Amino acid sequence: MKPANDTLVWDRLPMSIGFMALSVAVLSEHVNPRLEAYLLGPAIILGIGSVVYWHYTGDLRLYVLVQFLPLLLLPVILLLFKGRYAHRGLLLLALAIYIASKLAEYYDRAVFALTGNIISGHSLKHLLAALALLAVYGMLRRRTTAGGK
Repeated sequence: MKPANDTLVWDRLPMSIGFMALSVAVLSEHVNPRLEAYLLGPAIILGIGSVVYWHYTGDLRLYVLVQFLPLLLLPVILLLFKGRYAHRGLLLLALAIYIASKLAEYYDRAVFALTGNIISGHSLKHLLAALALLAVYGMLRRRTTAGGK
């Protein structure tokens, strides 16, 4: 079934909220803890707004910015700022898995053909994105303060 804009809203809305929340979490943990209080609400509103704007205008630019800018900034923040918690490398693993999910989506038909018409790249994208979230969950479950227990 080919997705339509009405169903894609529900595909994109939770992802935009998640990207914005993760971005603010990484910023507040690595740059300044007070950023969360100032940025979380506006960032989530921006994420939701990007989907609403796309839905009514057909213009994906803001949504693409909301989706990819945090992913580009994540490794930069991890390199430039010392984290307060251990297991930060799992964020990079999550990022790598998510990049793989976007590649699976981009090569949708090729993935479908390679798997003998068993799974599409779009379906694999969702599975890999869930795996990326599992890596973030693993980081949160294992983390301790950096250098401590």
